[in-house]
Amino acid sequence: MDDDKGGRRVVSSEEGGAPSLLECAHTVIEILPRLSRTMRRDLRIHSAGLFTEPQFRVMASLYREEERCLSGLATSLGVSLPTMSRLVQGLESRGLVCRHRSEEDRRRVVLSLTPEGVAAYEALLRRTERHLVDWLSPLTPEERAEVVRVFSRLDQLISTVDLEAYYLKGET
Repeated sequence: MDDDKGGRRVVSSEEGGAPSLLECAHTVIEILPRLSRTMRRDLRIHSAGLFTEPQFRVMASLYREEERCLSGLATSLGVSLPTMSRLVQGLESRGLVCRHRSEEDRRRVVLSLTPEGVAAYEALLRRTERHLVDWLSPLTPEERAEVVRVFSRLDQLISTVDLEAYYLKGET
């Protein structure tokens, strides 16, 4: 075993044939952006200009969480409040998103998908799912299980990363 500067254990590929942590990082850095680009390009093509990728992400977030405040949505999607406001206004003007008072706190304005927004999102989601099913069809049942296992584990790991704490420790 080799240690990198941060004291993490790096398994070299010579030991038992397992890739090192650095090789694993390189694979993630190389493949995830390619997957993301392919899915974005596919979305642009099959949405026929109805949605941009950021609008689709807004709709996906509202679909999963049913209602969100504008600032929370901006933070979770990593955009500025003015950018999120423009995205939502575009969706709202097309009758896909609506603003209303929160049931829990009448002072708060929240966003949600309209029934038309839900239908539009679900139609686009089903198309995307069909395309991914086609692309993944060459995988064996064992490989599909491995994809689900690895992506689930990566999601679990990444969701616990605290970037502020990481950078406060002096990591670069």
